[in-house]
Amino acid sequence: MEPTVCPLQNSGCLEKQDKIIQLLFPKKFNKDVLYNTLMSFGSDKSNFDRNKVSQDTLVPGCQSDLYLYEIYCDGRLFFFTYTEALISSGIAHLFSQVYSGEHPETILTCKPIFFEKLSQYLSIGRVNGGDSIYMRMKQIAVRYLTS
Repeated sequence: MEPTVCPLQNSGCLEKQDKIIQLLFPKKFNKDVLYNTLMSFGSDKSNFDRNKVSQDTLVPGCQSDLYLYEIYCDGRLFFFTYTEALISSGIAHLFSQVYSGEHPETILTCKPIFFEKLSQYLSIGRVNGGDSIYMRMKQIAVRYLTS
């Protein structure tokens, strides 16, 4: 079943991504500042329920063990991630920030533009990990399409 996309449906997702891009890539861009920003995002792990650390929530394809679970409420998905690796945690945080609060259809159709730009500055392992996070989010979204 192919999700139907309303032109305005992805506007919230795109706005969130635009804010992230502006934050990560200011006019006076500095790679060290980028990595420090990612690590600062990754340092807050307070929203993750540690009881959710299990094989079921483990995201395959990430360099370090990364866990992701969702809560579905009023037709929207909310994502929570956890890993000990700070940069990976920062990347996962950005994916959660972009796609939390969105409808399953939006998660499936709103590409992670912020990550395409960020990928230029990441190792191949971290790029693959980010791709794996988004793939897992899309798999979760598909489960809720008929809900």
